[in-house]
Amino acid sequence: MILEVSGINTYYGTSHILFDVALHMKRGELVCLLGRNGSGKTTTLRSIMGLTPPKRGTVMFYGEELRGRPSYYVAQKGIGYVPDNRLIFPDLTVRENLEIARKNSEHYQGEPWTVEKVYDTFPHLKNLEKHLGGHLSGGEQQMLTIGRTLMGNPELILLDEPVEGLAPLIVKDFSEKLIKLKEMGVTILFSEQNIRFSLAIADRAYVINKGRIEYEGTIEDLSRNEEIKQKYLMI
Repeated sequence: MILEVSGINTYYGTSHILFDVALHMKRGELVCLLGRNGSGKTTTLRSIMGLTPPKRGTVMFYGEELRGRPSYYVAQKGIGYVPDNRLIFPDLTVRENLEIARKNSEHYQGEPWTVEKVYDTFPHLKNLEKHLGGHLSGGEQQMLTIGRTLMGNPELILLDEPVEGLAPLIVKDFSEKLIKLKEMGVTILFSEQNIRFSLAIADRAYVINKGRIEYEGTIEDLSRNEEIKQKYLMI
């Protein structure tokens, strides 16, 4: 396993948000964490990344315990994080946003990511390379944020609601891009509310509700499980 999360309990102040959350990832998997707003999806990713450290439980990455480690250490070990608010540098160009993120991670063994390799994966960014980040559309900013994360050569990427607020055509394009990244060997865990998008691309799914994992299984099994979808995923 590349990632094994077991029994994590995370708090915001005195508010108990995650209750014994457990999940695992194999290298090369594309796994989704599904749930409604406020279910604990973002907190789960932030807990893994060390941004909101769990008080109990374990976060094992390549057999090393990361719980309690600062987020920069987690990033150096090879986990990249793409937040839902993107956080690009608005006053830097697309190319500058990518170049500033160049770094190596401890476990990465593939061909290093370069600006040109990002452009091959997201060709539209090549046409925008001299544009300021603040002038990009939401979909373009999302592509740039993922590209910037790839420049850190991560072994695992955590994507927080990657298609939230994007037009259907952009969502379709992102589906293709994430499948392409998986085919390139990138391991991805993404949180999402968009069931159709998630079922179309993921290998496995976890369903979280009120801070507890309520379901774990293959995408095929989840597609057939109307009870879980109706109870935890339908708006």
